[in-house]
Amino acid sequence: MLGEEQISLSSSAFVSDAIFFMKRNNIRRIVVRDGEKAYGVFTVDEALYHILEGTVDIRLVDARKKKPVVEEAFDMKRVVSRMIKENLDFVLLNKRIVTEKDVVKCFDWDVVEEVVSSISNEGIVIPPYTRLFMAIETMVKRGVRHLVIGERKPMGVLSARDVVFSYGEIGLNAEVSSFIQPSLVSVSGDTRVSEAVKLMLSRNVGAVVVNDEEVKLFTLRDLIKVISKYI
Repeated sequence: MLGEEQISLSSSAFVSDAIFFMKRNNIRRIVVRDGEKAYGVFTVDEALYHILEGTVDIRLVDARKKKPVVEEAFDMKRVVSRMIKENLDFVLLNKRIVTEKDVVKCFDWDVVEEVVSSISNEGIVIPPYTRLFMAIETMVKRGVRHLVIGERKPMGVLSARDVVFSYGEIGLNAEVSSFIQPSLVSVSGDTRVSEAVKLMLSRNVGAVVVNDEEVKLFTLRDLIKVISKYI
């Protein structure tokens, strides 16, 4: 069955509870509800904002949340259209939550002949000595979930998930170099999108660095936009 069971927290829970819950369950989204009423969806984006603002001690009912977009049944064209229109990476489907990754997994990528350079965007690059709070500030202000760590060449990718899951363990004054992984997930610009998707899913990442004339990234959101052209 497509998607995962919704994981919910009461609106009276604290933002810090939601962050801990995300880490413990390895999830990026929590439905905020009381009984059958869904107030919204609290994601890593909202968690970043409250970490930056130092407001993790407020209750979820008062916290930032995303609109709970609901669909009665899975129709790929409609789901993709709503994700793009509402600028969301999920829809709620009965008691399940369907994410961009779920849609990407079930799409037939063999029909796509484009190469990744045609769908990727310029990445935001930060040096490895950047303080974590400055990286979070950049993510929040620019509305992105991934930053490229590097100087002369890419060394790693910092994700919103990395930051949220490390909350309470790595201080906000730490350098982002502590998030660099041994193996950078990257492809050349002339790699077919279908091959790059396989790599992305096998490595379980939300963004892949594209080795082109400039530092680029392609993300799950870019793939959703590609899917919209084929359905």
